[in-house]
Formats: sequence, C-alpha cells, structure tokens
Amino acid sequence: MDKVLIEQLEVSTVIGVYEWEKQQPQPLIIDLAMDIDCTAAMQSDDLTDALDYAKVAELVTQYCNKEQFQLLEKLAGELIRLIFTEFSVAAVKIKIRKPQAIENGIAAVECFRTREQMN
Repeated sequence: MDKVLIEQLEVSTVIGVYEWEKQQPQPLIIDLAMDIDCTAAMQSDDLTDALDYAKVAELVTQYCNKEQFQLLEKLAGELIRLIFTEFSVAAVKIKIRKPQAIENGIAAVECFRTREQMN
C-alpha cells in the first residue's frame, strides 16, 4: 500500500481542559499518513487519480479553525473520521502535537485507524 504524507501542518484551534486553554486558539502541528493505492496516478499523471493533499490540508485546517475540543484524542478521532468521509483512503495515521501544553517539551497524540475500524 502506498502512502500520502502531510507533515507539520500548522493549525490553530481552541483545545484543552484548563480554563486558560479555552480563552484563545493554540497552535497545533499535525502529521498525516494516509494509505492509498497510487497505481492509477502513477500511470496517468492526473490529479483526479490521486489524493489531493492540498484539499486534505485545507479540510483539516478549516475543521480545526471552527471546532473546539478538550482532548487531542477526540480531535484526532474526528479528523480521521472526516478524512474517511471525504477521501478514498484505506487507513489514516495522525500525530497531533500541542507545543504550548507543557513546559520544556511538546505533548502529542498519535493514532492509527483503518476504514474498517471506523465503520
């Protein structure tokens, strides 16, 4: 299986359990690895046969800008569900980093789901 990657996508969203986190958007850094068969795109050199990573990035960014969650885990699950709804991928691995969550480090959550697991 082939993979389409989006690395270090910077988004901003209101996320967290503490009051100070709910006051204003925070930066998040998102990595995505999406399993997809690229055979048709390899042969045709046509974007309609490929996963348009610009559209994936735009969708993820827009979603993060409008939604609010307490947990990175919830956001990860909702983004995976959204990607499966909008794109024909077999599996999604997502890593979300929250650089302002802890002092002297970066908190992150990484999740992997297949389409079958999310149905």
